[in-house]
Amino acid sequence: MAALIADLDEVTFDLEVDGEEVQRTLARRVIERGAWATVLVHVQKRNRDGQWRAPHAVLLRFAKVRGMYKRHASITLGPATAKSLQESLTTWFADADADDDAADDE
Repeated sequence: MAALIADLDEVTFDLEVDGEEVQRTLARRVIERGAWATVLVHVQKRNRDGQWRAPHAVLLRFAKVRGMYKRHASITLGPATAKSLQESLTTWFADADADDDAADDE
C-alpha cells in the first residue's frame, strides 16, 4: 500500500511475490470518510506451503493530509477476535435498540 492514497475505495492488501499471489483482498468497506477515515478490509494470506489461511480483518484509520489519505493506524483481527467483537457490538446495540423502543412507547 502506498504511503498516500487519493481514494479510500482503492485500499487493498493484495500482494504478489515473484508473480505469485500471496495475499488477497476478499472485501472492503469504507466505514467513515472525512478528515479521519476508517476502512475495514477482509484479507487472506497464503502459508509457505501455498495453502490459503483463514481470512482475517484489518481495521485501518487514515488521516487526510493535503487532500490525500495517510495511514495512521491499523488493527488486525483474527477470526476469533472478529467474532467476539461482532457478538459484543450486536448485544450492545440490540440493548440500545430495546431501550429506544421502550422510550418510544412511553
